Amino acid sequence: NASIELLPKIQRETYGREATVNLQKNYGRIAAEVAFTSEKLADKLRELSGDAESTLFKCKDCSSAFLAGILLSSANFSNPDKESRIEIRINDPARAENVVHYFEEIGHRPGLSNRDGISSLIFKRSEDVEDILAIAGAVSSVMELMQGKLMRELRGQVNRNSNCEVRNIGRVAVASQNQIDAIAAIRAAGRFDGLPDELKDTATLREDFPELSRADLAAKHSPPITKSGLNHRLKKLLALAGIE
Repeated sequence: NASIELLPKIQRETYGREATVNLQKNYGRIAAEVAFTSEKLADKLRELSGDAESTLFKCKDCSSAFLAGILLSSANFSNPDKESRIEIRINDPARAENVVHYFEEIGHRPGLSNRDGISSLIFKRSEDVEDILAIAGAVSSVMELMQGKLMRELRGQVNRNSNCEVRNIGRVAVASQNQIDAIAAIRAAGRFDGLPDELKDTATLREDFPELSRADLAAKHSPPITKSGLNHRLKKLLALAGIE
């Protein structure tokens, strides 16, 4: 109650306007609506609902305050950890068109959709959202948004690296199994003991270390061999078993 009583006083001291407070109860909560009369504001609203060919605001501070008012009264923001998005809902299509004109004047064009008499101005580019918040003076929100964007990019990079690693592991596993199947076929045909010593060494190491990549398997040899040398030996084993 003390906060509600304070609202008209703040309005009077800050803006020099006498305000009335209307209370509404909704699911156990009390909402206070502060109303006051302003001819200048009424003129601006009439301008928004009419022909707005001229610049709405020549004063930068007025434009910033107007934008802050739009965001506070009509904007919905997405979770910055998930996406950068602002949706501004206006229940007057003519006014919405002129608000689009206002945003174009400050260098940002929103997407516009109309449904059931309500117009939605939507900004999806992070650069637009950050700039709009900065113009409105919400610097801390801009920093939070940029942090969320960096975290999304970091998670995306981690996921891409992880997926790439999984694919690489899958390719290694398939290739290794083909090589082990070839060696098993050579043993089953009784041809293993007749192989050259270097092929027998490579075949035995592959059987002992099926999980190793070719580079790591090459390093297991004594002395170590090059990866190209290992590839040459493995291709010979596959060819001897009739596996391509």
